Amino acid sequence: MKYQLQPSAAVLNDAGLTITAGWVVIYHADCITGEYLGSTHQYLPVGVGVPASSYLDAPKSVKDGKAIVRVGDKWIYPTDYRGKKIYSIKNGAESTVTEIGDIPASYTLLKPNSEFDAWDGEKWVLDENKQHQHYVAVAIAQKKQLLSEATTQIDYLQDAIDTDIATDEEKVLYTAWKKYRALLNRIDVDAAPDIEWPEKLQ
Repeated sequence: MKYQLQPSAAVLNDAGLTITAGWVVIYHADCITGEYLGSTHQYLPVGVGVPASSYLDAPKSVKDGKAIVRVGDKWIYPTDYRGKKIYSIKNGAESTVTEIGDIPASYTLLKPNSEFDAWDGEKWVLDENKQHQHYVAVAIAQKKQLLSEATTQIDYLQDAIDTDIATDEEKVLYTAWKKYRALLNRIDVDAAPDIEWPEKLQ
């Protein structure tokens, strides 16, 4: 009958040096962040200690959303949102968490429902004034563009009329474009988005 010998365990003194050579399980941490990296089974000869940023006490297992970090002489288990999206409570801007720990106080994990949402301290709520101002700005730009196009057409037709070369069709178009521009000028942009734009001439 064959017997398998168990590997002998190393014995370390209070100074952390091996007084009896043997094998130990060593738990490693990142030398900068302290984050747990994993464990190895190593042989320690007499007179040496464990490598830097390595320890003999095992960290406990953690669930998703937690990290394992070495601080001083113990393992701690901070929250870990790395890779998750967070949103600025000031303007809703999206960022990605890259560091271990709680998210900054000026951010939330809750995603706003629209670009017009505002943070009320607990959740996103629709800022109706911000939404309305956006619609007004869009309406102002649209009105300006349409008026510019109408004025270009009217100026061209006005030149033809002033020089007595306008055709009957151009005279009709001139009147139509003048009416169209007058209707545009009556548009109240503050009513946005509930605006009924006059039908554009072709």
